[in-house]
Amino acid sequence: MGYEYISKPRMTSYYNQVRMIQSLGKQVQSILEIGIFNDICSELLRKNGYLVTTADLNPELNPDIILDLNSDFELPQDKFDAIACFQVLEHIPYEASEKALKKLADAARKYVVISLPYYSEYVCLRLTTSFSILPRHLMLQIPCFWKTKPQCPEHCWELGMKAYPKKRFLETIEKLGLHLKRDYQDPLNPYHWFFVIEKKS
Repeated sequence: MGYEYISKPRMTSYYNQVRMIQSLGKQVQSILEIGIFNDICSELLRKNGYLVTTADLNPELNPDIILDLNSDFELPQDKFDAIACFQVLEHIPYEASEKALKKLADAARKYVVISLPYYSEYVCLRLTTSFSILPRHLMLQIPCFWKTKPQCPEHCWELGMKAYPKKRFLETIEKLGLHLKRDYQDPLNPYHWFFVIEKKS
């Protein structure tokens, strides 16, 4: 695990991953985390009392479930209160990610919590004072709608780039019969955009 991978922005995202799960309340206790890499999120969730099952394509990471989202996979139905899939779907073609998201939603009892890369140019100003615990942020941001290749060469697509505006993903959520409960972008790491997706009753 390289030093570059454990950066301040990435640690901010780990914090947000756990926070997004916690925001769902006490009704969520069992989690399936897909794409574990270094187990940081899984361990943080476990230390906060969650029952965590892990899934990954790479058997060397010793996940509980070997899972390839770019396949005709199956998951046990209604076993997990929420399924977490952070910075994973962009590694497969967009059409395949739509099918995978539908299957994840079918398998979850209530929620699918994900994050996706957002390719943009931005300027962010942060104001921290002794008068307030929380800092204030002002961010000016433009999606890179003229870019035809993702910022990360390992990705098939990224939100914000040409043909993949955020609106397209929101339309995918609606097309799949799901509800967007919340989305969030942290100014400390605008590259990761979080979505809390809820199954409709």
